[in-house]
Amino acid sequence: MTVSAKTAPVHLIADNATRVRISPDTYMKFEGDDHVSLQNVGCDQALRIKYDIMLIIYELIDWRSIGDLLAPWPLEDQTKIRDHLEMMLQANIIQIAGLHDRDEDTSESGLGSHLGKHININSENHLNMMKDHVRMVAYQRAIERQVTPDTIAMDLGCGTGILSLFAARAGAKKVYAIERNAHIAMLAEAIGQANGYGEQIEVISAPSNMLKANRLTPKPDLMISEIIGNGILEENIIEFTLDARDRFLAPGGRMLPYQLDLHVFGFKAPTTGGDKAFEIRALKDLYGFDFDLLSQVLQNKATLKLDRYMPHVYKTMSAPVEVHRLDFRTLSSPVFTRQAELVALEDGEITSLCAYFTAWLDEETILTNSPWAPQTHWTHLFFTLPKPIQVSEGQKIPFEMVYDGALRVNIL
Repeated sequence: MTVSAKTAPVHLIADNATRVRISPDTYMKFEGDDHVSLQNVGCDQALRIKYDIMLIIYELIDWRSIGDLLAPWPLEDQTKIRDHLEMMLQANIIQIAGLHDRDEDTSESGLGSHLGKHININSENHLNMMKDHVRMVAYQRAIERQVTPDTIAMDLGCGTGILSLFAARAGAKKVYAIERNAHIAMLAEAIGQANGYGEQIEVISAPSNMLKANRLTPKPDLMISEIIGNGILEENIIEFTLDARDRFLAPGGRMLPYQLDLHVFGFKAPTTGGDKAFEIRALKDLYGFDFDLLSQVLQNKATLKLDRYMPHVYKTMSAPVEVHRLDFRTLSSPVFTRQAELVALEDGEITSLCAYFTAWLDEETILTNSPWAPQTHWTHLFFTLPKPIQVSEGQKIPFEMVYDGALRVNIL
């Protein structure tokens, strides 16, 4: 999502003494119409502003006070710069000095005021996940079944902490809530305290793979995680899960989920993907270089996109097949290549493949984003084939699924 800098927000950083800088996690994309797009790598909201404003704000590559930044400019320009700073703050593009100081007012009123002003996350995304009743009920039921009064749990990628709260309420002795985004971790800690579980839940603000193995002492005997992205494996679920299992989990510890199954089926879309050859030719007009070799590569590759499969819109051309079963209890390597076959249900053509998952939270509870199951907040992975495949009923179509840091499929 891209936000255009047009509407002036209410000023939250009006104090000229406030010191700010551009977040090190921000990247910029220069556009040809005198604009630049900025986006924090941990946020799906981008900000598009004019290049002249960017030249002013670029001084924030290091800490500067608002007053020093605005001083050289006329009053009307100062207002304009403040407006842009506010939008950058909301998009997590700039940071405020002292945000994580523990000596700030942590009284009920002070904490609420602090959070309301300074914690900048993609709150809509977290709200949508918590509104996913299918997801939440499945996790709550599985957690309540697995937690005992002696349980020491680890919530990997805790987000705003809802799964940690489930574990604490179920009676866990201790919950390590690990979250790499400092803003989200701060909010999770405050929510835990506000609900009376501050003693049980210890929020750790760091990437799990950067923590020392002895950081979690005593070791957890239950590992909870929900880092499944719309792209299924896009949030490095395998890598983070295996690392946390091997370094933190107590011997014989349980995992929730303990298994992730990957399914694929073929379908016919009403329209095919765009003309890749035309898009490649357009690059030459933009940059003056010949990219025909890239066109040759793309002609043999399926194009990936995220979408929601709607059985009443698309024509299902094969039954789903389970391509791979990731058992996190015994899995040793994150990379894999698996081959499988689709079987055509009728004569026609297959233009795309759709991938979805089934997560085994425990032996009695599964969670899936199957198009034929109750809808969740997850979408699906579409792989549009380079060209449609003509099939007849009963015909087998061999393909492979590969994960080497990115998930893709190839028709064999």
